[in-house]
Amino acid sequence: MKRIFVVLVTAMGMFTVNASADALKNSLTNMMNKKDTTAGMVDLSRLDVNARPQQPKTRSSKAVVATVNGTKIIKKDADAYINKRTNGEVKDFDFLPKKQRIRLLQEMSISQLAADMAAKELTDQEKTAISTRVWMQKQASKNPVTDAQVREVYDNLKKRAVESNSTHPIPEFDKIKDNMKMQMAEKSIVGTLMKDVNITVIDANMIAGSINGIFISIDDANNALNAVTKGKATWASVPSADKERVLKMIAPGKLVEAAAKKDLSAKEKNTALSNYWMQNKVMKTKVSDKELRSAYEKIKKASKKAKSKEIIPEFETLKNTLHMQIAKEKVLADLMKTAKIKLIK
Repeated sequence: MKRIFVVLVTAMGMFTVNASADALKNSLTNMMNKKDTTAGMVDLSRLDVNARPQQPKTRSSKAVVATVNGTKIIKKDADAYINKRTNGEVKDFDFLPKKQRIRLLQEMSISQLAADMAAKELTDQEKTAISTRVWMQKQASKNPVTDAQVREVYDNLKKRAVESNSTHPIPEFDKIKDNMKMQMAEKSIVGTLMKDVNITVIDANMIAGSINGIFISIDDANNALNAVTKGKATWASVPSADKERVLKMIAPGKLVEAAAKKDLSAKEKNTALSNYWMQNKVMKTKVSDKELRSAYEKIKKASKKAKSKEIIPEFETLKNTLHMQIAKEKVLADLMKTAKIKLIK
C-alpha cells in the first residue's frame, strides 16, 4: 500500500486543477480578462456612421431596444457598443437604420449565443475545468511569477540533473519558461488554499469525507484513485490510516472548484465558456482545399483590382490563416441561425 501512495504523491506533483483540465489548458491559456474572441466577426464595414435617426427622439438609456432569444438588450449597452465600434462617431443606437441595428445586435449577441450553445453541448466536467482554469489564471495575475524566480528554479533543476548524471536533456529556458511560471503560480495558490484546511474522514452513507465542509462522495474518491493508480486502488482498499491522505490529494481540486464558483462573475464564466466553445468549433470545422483556393484567388483578384503594390504571399503561406477565417465564418453563420432578434420600437 505504501508503494501505491508513493505513486499518488508522485503523480500529483505540481498541482493540476483536475484530470480533465489538462486537455483544456492550451485552448484556455490567456482566456482570463481577455476580450471576447468572437467579437468583430460580423461585418460592420458598411455601417453608415452618417445615418439619420428613424425616430424623432432617442430613448432612455434604460429602455429595452431589442431581445435576442428572449434576452433583453438595454439601450445603454447598445449605445456603448456602437460608440466603441465606430470610435465615437456614432453614440446612439437609435440613430441607426433598422438593418444596421440588426447587424449590430448580431455582433453584440455572438458571445451570449456561443455561451448558450456551450451550456447545452459541454459536459459538466468541461464547464468545471474551464471555470477553474480561468480562476487560477486570474489569481496568478494578481501576484505574477517573475522571470528571475523561474530562472532560479530552472538553474537548480539543471544543476541537479548534472549532479545526478541524468541522461534526459532539459529544454531551453525560453521554451519552458511560461509553463514553469504557471506551475509555480499554481503551487503557490494551492498552498494558500490548503493552509489550515479542515479534512474529515466520514466513510459512511456513500460519503468518503469532507474538505472545509465540502462533502466528497466515495465515487469521487474512487475516481481520483483510479486516475492516479490506474485502477490499483479503491477507497475500500485503502487502509483507514491512509484515507485522510486520499482526501488531502483530492482537496486542491475541490477547493479551487469552490473558489471559482464563488469568485467568478456570471460574465466571466460566460466569456470563458463562449471562447472555449467557439475555439473548439472552429478547430473541428472542415474547410475544403477548393474553398481555400477560391478564397485565395479572390484575394489576388481584389489586390489586382486595387492596383496594390503589395506582394501577395504564396497559397501555402496563407493556407492556415485562410482555413481559420473560413472556419470562423462557417461557425458564425450556423450560430446566427439560432438567433431570434426582435427590435423593440
